[in-house]
Amino acid sequence: MKRFNTLIITGKHLRRAAAITAASAVLILTAVLLIRGREVQSVAVFSPQETPLNDSYSDILEQGLPSQEEKHSIKSIISGLLGFDTDKPETIIQSSSAVFESETSEQAPANEQAPQPETTPEPQPTDEPSDDKELPDHKAIAAASGLKINNATNYDVDVNAMCAEDLAIELTLDAPEVLIVHTHTTECYNGDEMTGESERTTNPEQNMCRIGDIIAETLNSYGIQTIHDKTIHDYPTYQGAYTRALETIEKNMEQYPSIKVVLDVHRDAYIYNDGSKLRVSAEVNGKDSAQVMLVLGTDSMGLYHPYWKENLKLAAKVQNAAEIMYPGIMRPINLRRERFNMHVTKGSLLLEMGSNGNSLEEAEAAAGYIGKALAAALLNG
Repeated sequence: MKRFNTLIITGKHLRRAAAITAASAVLILTAVLLIRGREVQSVAVFSPQETPLNDSYSDILEQGLPSQEEKHSIKSIISGLLGFDTDKPETIIQSSSAVFESETSEQAPANEQAPQPETTPEPQPTDEPSDDKELPDHKAIAAASGLKINNATNYDVDVNAMCAEDLAIELTLDAPEVLIVHTHTTECYNGDEMTGESERTTNPEQNMCRIGDIIAETLNSYGIQTIHDKTIHDYPTYQGAYTRALETIEKNMEQYPSIKVVLDVHRDAYIYNDGSKLRVSAEVNGKDSAQVMLVLGTDSMGLYHPYWKENLKLAAKVQNAAEIMYPGIMRPINLRRERFNMHVTKGSLLLEMGSNGNSLEEAEAAAGYIGKALAAALLNG
């Protein structure tokens, strides 16, 4: 609970208090002014700066704030009339609201002066994603607590403990080290021309190639050299897409033996009984973003996969980094019995970028965010 350190008394509040105790106020004010030999001065009206202000301040500024001199001259009178110390305004809150009864707050030292007014700062914009390239450090990324996982296997895993372990891969940043592919390349997003679960297009500006481009650009901006292979594996034939994608992965790893991380970028899909589509979203920096789900394969079905724990370790770090930077953007990790071609490297991940009910714009936003989380995990994990 935030402690109240500042009291704002507007002209409207003063008029309201005076109306309640009009007779007493007149007598006391008259007596004080006669004793001190002062003349009643006209009330100064606060004039806001020519600076954009948060909406939460606008109604206060319209009422007009008393000047600093006026506040000092009537401070003792206000204390007597309203029954609280103007230097410690939390006292009136604590006495009138049960919410604060269990809260403990430090009392200001007796000799502490009332805070002086400060110029209202220009608010920082919150409706645009930050361009700041600063990433969480290793300590933050490795210290996960409460990571969620949907475990479809019989393996007992602790993703929080795995997040604290060191990665088996270490980037050198002197050669291509990340490969992005799309097993289901033609998957795309909700639109007027898209119906059912068959949202597919070969247009690289609308399908998963567009999302892969953004992830690749983000990783490259952090010095992580990334290869983006846009080969279509699910058209004209959908069956056998994973077999064809594995051939693409092996071809690239032969050409670029420095590759340590393989990202298979997909889009989830589900149709409800009423025909509506699954939409998974979160608000990030005031805008809607698709949510992201990390899918991890295992050897649970008997297929060769010696690296699934290393892959899950990387997933835990990416998940934690993303939640640190963009809370709510991640769905629980999905640990599966299938292998999904993730046996090739110690840094393989399958990413579900939103679902068929999301828009392309929401998926594009998520791609930028998950790209930064990947960079954080790979550089500092």
